[in-house]
Amino acid sequence: YINTMHFRNLNIFLLITVFIFILGDKTFASPFDSLMGHRIIIAPFQPEYYLSDAEQDIMQQTRKTPDEYRAYFRRVLDLKIEAALSTVVPCISLLQDTSKQVREDLMRYYAIAELKYEFPIASKDKRTQRNKSEATSQEIKDQNQAPIYATTKGDLKFMNSSVSDTAFYKSFLSKYKADYLLSINQFEIKTNYKSCIDIANRIYHRELMIHYSLLDSKGKVVQGTFAMDFFPSNSNRDSDIAERTFPKLAEQIKLKVMERLNK
Repeated sequence: YINTMHFRNLNIFLLITVFIFILGDKTFASPFDSLMGHRIIIAPFQPEYYLSDAEQDIMQQTRKTPDEYRAYFRRVLDLKIEAALSTVVPCISLLQDTSKQVREDLMRYYAIAELKYEFPIASKDKRTQRNKSEATSQEIKDQNQAPIYATTKGDLKFMNSSVSDTAFYKSFLSKYKADYLLSINQFEIKTNYKSCIDIANRIYHRELMIHYSLLDSKGKVVQGTFAMDFFPSNSNRDSDIAERTFPKLAEQIKLKVMERLNK
């Protein structure tokens, strides 16, 4: 009996030793280890930057006002992005925290955020690497007057966000102990009438685009582009659109952010 117990204890000891060795071996390190030490603030899109040509269809099927389902889209998209990023890096959502101070901080950030259309930043897509002389920014002087669409045929620009007050921005990130800010700049729904899914029933592809920028601790935009997914024009419930597309959009954003932070 003593010999049996001895060998059992020895086996357990060897298993524990191997386990500790594996954990300590860098060859078994997680691909997310290089993200340790980072912390990201998520700023949701400003309500006026919800742009859509599907309003009548969504209102009819949801029986909600545009303000109601816009608020729903804003909240759920933020939740999905926060959930996706939280699997690889600590992050804090300014929308989910309803305290007065956080609300005020978010509004102050919006006040220094300058939005303009630019070609994607840090993109590996050769189609976006155009001559800089062609990339003339279209700055929006009145932040409450957004155009109907951010994109048109052949236009690869996205809505970018930069900061006009770096002193406030730095103190803002320091306050939340973060070194990056993920700014969701625009939410866009556009029906592609040239991409017909069902001719008989007039069902088309709709494009859902999320324009975003990743800013470092100094306020420099280190990554900026858009995530895109599609859904059919006969799917007009806000919950259906959100559950069908938002997880995939959040995953796209997470992978792009990881790509940048791993550099």
